[in-house]
Amino acid sequence: MESMKSDQQLTTDIEAELRWDSAVESDSILVLVHAGIVTLSGRVSSLAELWHAQSAVHRVYGVQSLDNQLVVSLPHQHVYQDVDLTRVAEAVLQWSSHIPPQGIELKVAMGWIYLTGEVAFDYQRRAATEALCYLAGVRGVTNEIRLTPKNLAGSVKKDIETALARQSRKMKSAIEVEVIESDVVLTGTVNSWSEHDKALVSVWSTPGVSHVTDHIYVL
Repeated sequence: MESMKSDQQLTTDIEAELRWDSAVESDSILVLVHAGIVTLSGRVSSLAELWHAQSAVHRVYGVQSLDNQLVVSLPHQHVYQDVDLTRVAEAVLQWSSHIPPQGIELKVAMGWIYLTGEVAFDYQRRAATEALCYLAGVRGVTNEIRLTPKNLAGSVKKDIETALARQSRKMKSAIEVEVIESDVVLTGTVNSWSEHDKALVSVWSTPGVSHVTDHIYVL
């Protein structure tokens, strides 16, 4: 296993990864690392840039957790009235093939979008946020859409463990799965945020899951 990085080395690697990502203006971002815990601060010009910066940090080996304190400071030409942003955001959701035409409500306040409602699957909930984060004028998205999974036959625990095993035997043995009705608790350790995120996608993709408590530790 690769040895743990020092905070100084991790800072250097994260700053390099931010510079490497052409979607991020790295000069406006401050990186602080303590015991593998990363804090990002500063200002970015869009919500999409904030997301790209966050993804860049998660790509770096050795990051144990991230406190993203970046603030979206919109350029003047991308500041819109809430009523205009609402109209565009609603159209985006309606034209997205992954999002059900009914079940999601949207409100906008000061450029911040709030989503509520119900969908059957987590990929639909995630698709709503992802569809909106690249809109000009959006300062942030709060997604409070609830899952109402269908009651399907079969063992949710077994289905999750099988899905994890399809990725790797190591992942299946590294992560313990506990299921109480439609709630899932994950515990264990993985070597990277990539493995962590893949595990969560597998769990959320399992029919019957409505809530996941994530206790997976990234080494």
